Amino acid sequence: MKTITKYQDMDEVNITYLRNKKEYETRVKLIKIDGVNKTGLYVKDSITGIGTLSYIDPENNVYGALGHEIIETNSKAMINIKDGSIFKNVVTSIDRSENGNPGSKNAKFYNNKLYGNIIKNTKYGIYGISNNEIKKGEAIQTKKLSEVNLGKAYIRTVINNEEIKDYEINILDINKNSKLKSITFEITDENLLNKTGGIVQGMSGSPIIQDGYLIGAVTHVLVDDVKKGYGISIITMLDEGDRLLDKIND
Repeated sequence: MKTITKYQDMDEVNITYLRNKKEYETRVKLIKIDGVNKTGLYVKDSITGIGTLSYIDPENNVYGALGHEIIETNSKAMINIKDGSIFKNVVTSIDRSENGNPGSKNAKFYNNKLYGNIIKNTKYGIYGISNNEIKKGEAIQTKKLSEVNLGKAYIRTVINNEEIKDYEINILDINKNSKLKSITFEITDENLLNKTGGIVQGMSGSPIIQDGYLIGAVTHVLVDDVKKGYGISIITMLDEGDRLLDKIND
């Protein structure tokens, strides 16, 4: 708005915009309504949402979360993040999932309790550097996708306040040809199903654990069968985190 205001006596203004990683220039007509210059462009300069932290690398504090990209609701486009933060939130309630209508976690945000920055938004999740304010759990070993078995596993998530719990799932399929939807699973834990109805928005990034190993993270819900969902291999996320570290060190 400050830039537009500078040209309040003009009918048009030059703008530079980014599309598909290419810069373009164009001229936009200005319209004055009630003394305010407007362009007719839809601009969103910030976005806030709930997601789950998947891992923190104890050697360098690089973290990965969500397991999928952040998109802008209206345009459905992946957001190019220039600056962002992860911060404390407390789950206050759950909107239950039903087939055809996935629910969501509701939370209270504490914007002044920062846990780290957001440097990259990728199709495999968001990544950045965590700080010492975040409570770190016990270190856990990882497994490659080729070592994952069908059958019993757990998702680790929060559905009440800040209480982290493991809930039983059943791994139905392993897809080695898909980096984003590598693991297909269904929730079998009755306690979780009673409270959430299935997978809800905000569970994205919840670690998937099998036999004491971190194997992946929740990414998507099957809208027509909300008890089922997809997970990404943790190795894919770790590789993305390593690329971030390489970029920082260059």
